[in-house]
This record gives sequence, C-alpha cells and structure tokens, in this order.
Amino acid sequence: MNHPLWPVVREAARRIVRLENLEIYAPNEFRESINELSSKISDHIPQRANFPKHVVDKENNIKIYDYCKKVPKLIIEVGLAEPEMDVCWVKMTSEVGFTAIIDSCLQLLEAGYPGCIGCDDSIQEGRWDEKKFRNSLQQNSV
Repeated sequence: MNHPLWPVVREAARRIVRLENLEIYAPNEFRESINELSSKISDHIPQRANFPKHVVDKENNIKIYDYCKKVPKLIIEVGLAEPEMDVCWVKMTSEVGFTAIIDSCLQLLEAGYPGCIGCDDSIQEGRWDEKKFRNSLQQNSV
C-alpha cells in the first residue's frame, strides 16, 4: 500500500493480530470479514484461545475494543471523526479503512506474525506514537 496512512493501518493490524479479547463494533456488512479474520488467526496461531468478536453497531465508524482487563478500552477507530489521542485512528471511510486493515492482518499472519522478525515494535520500526503520526498527517494535509 503506497498511502500516507499505511503506517497506521499496519499498526492497527498488528494490534488486532497480537491482542486477544477484542470486540469489533461494526455494521453487519462487516460480519463475514471479521469471521474470516478470526478463522485465519485460528489457522495461523492455533494456541490462541480468543479471537476477535463482531458486535453489530449501526455507527459509520468501526471501533475496536480490548477487553483484556474485563474493562473495555477503545484501541482502534476507523472513520473520519477523530477519536482521543490514545486511540489508533485510521482516518478513512470504514469500508476502505477496514478492508485495508484486514488485508494487512492477513499479510502479517502469512509472514508468521507475531513471531516474524521486524514485525512487532522492533528497533527497525520503533514503538507506535499516535500523536507524532497525527501531527505528520496535519503537516501533510491528509
């Protein structure tokens, strides 16, 4: 993907593949994609016990929550409305953005993530900095 939002799409995909206890709030039209993603994660990470769950939501934005401590925490949002700074924001329409995230998840799984070298917070890629990324978007007017 040759797009200024590619880094945030990849970060969202890494979180989805790496984290368990996720709930994806999205319109019903995304049900099949979410179920397919869960199936692919199961195929590639058989030791994993929990997979992303779809919660039907009528909002245009797609919101992904981490329930790791039994308290929901919004970690990813796909849409044009800007969320809080601690949320990984994919500033695209839900259809385009979520499709890009799913494609990236599948690429990561095929590459062996989360076990592949250079995939997870490596020295090469560094830690994700949402504030820095959003500032770069503003400077480049994306």
